[in-house]
Amino acid sequence: MRFERLCCAIIGLLTFFSACKKDSNTVSLDPNFYIVNGGVADSAQTLILFSSSDTMVYNVVISSTYYLSSKALVTVGVSDEARVSYNSRFNKDYQPMPAGAYSFKDTITATTSSVYDTIPVSIYRHALSPDKEYMLPIKILDASGHKIDTASSIIYLHTVSSPFAGIYNSSGTKTLYNGDAADSSVDTTISFSLTKSLVPVDVATSEIDYADLGANGWKYIIGFSPETGLFTVKANPVILNSVESGSFEVLSSTFDPVTKVVYIKTSYKNLSGNQRIVEESLTLH
Repeated sequence: MRFERLCCAIIGLLTFFSACKKDSNTVSLDPNFYIVNGGVADSAQTLILFSSSDTMVYNVVISSTYYLSSKALVTVGVSDEARVSYNSRFNKDYQPMPAGAYSFKDTITATTSSVYDTIPVSIYRHALSPDKEYMLPIKILDASGHKIDTASSIIYLHTVSSPFAGIYNSSGTKTLYNGDAADSSVDTTISFSLTKSLVPVDVATSEIDYADLGANGWKYIIGFSPETGLFTVKANPVILNSVESGSFEVLSSTFDPVTKVVYIKTSYKNLSGNQRIVEESLTLH
């Protein structure tokens, strides 16, 4: 009797492990293709910003979830239906980007040695109207029979009509005082030279990193006053919460609409009561 029970137990275990082996063989490792930063996200990652050059190149990154067992041809193209759907869903008014305003290769060959491939998309400023906002949705159309992730198969490249938006070279100085600037000595002067993106916040304002403190969340908020039409500069909440209350002051600010050169001079006191004066010029990269 014991022997029969033992045999039944062994047969049961063998049957269980055999079933598990069959299940493991049914797991699909077929690559799923998608676009990095793809999906309906109207974000800075998909915003087209120009420097002083007429051409801006955005690298669209195509990825697969697994390494391929053999090469595969991946085809992409413009999906204007996605733009129409996006406008309807988010109450936007993006215009289709004119055919002469962009160029890109519409196929790549995905290899077995990498899960990432790049398609450079060239966009030409001269073919775009500065008072319009455009969208260029690029979609994975075919992946040689492999799956395509529908949630991130489209990247929504877009422009804005802000007079400030662009990539800027920043150069300036930050003078640190031991106490008030009027009656104390200079502790040190720090020079900085950086490349920054000036990004719209809404239809009226834009933001850009403050001096060399962008990594700390410090940003200028710039725009034009709706009452006077004059150029304005403010500190963002992170700055105001990080300095002595009421101490932040814009000493001077100018914007040249032709050259897009921005000049800003500000002053504030740190939480120890020591004054800092920051002078910064921003020019298109």
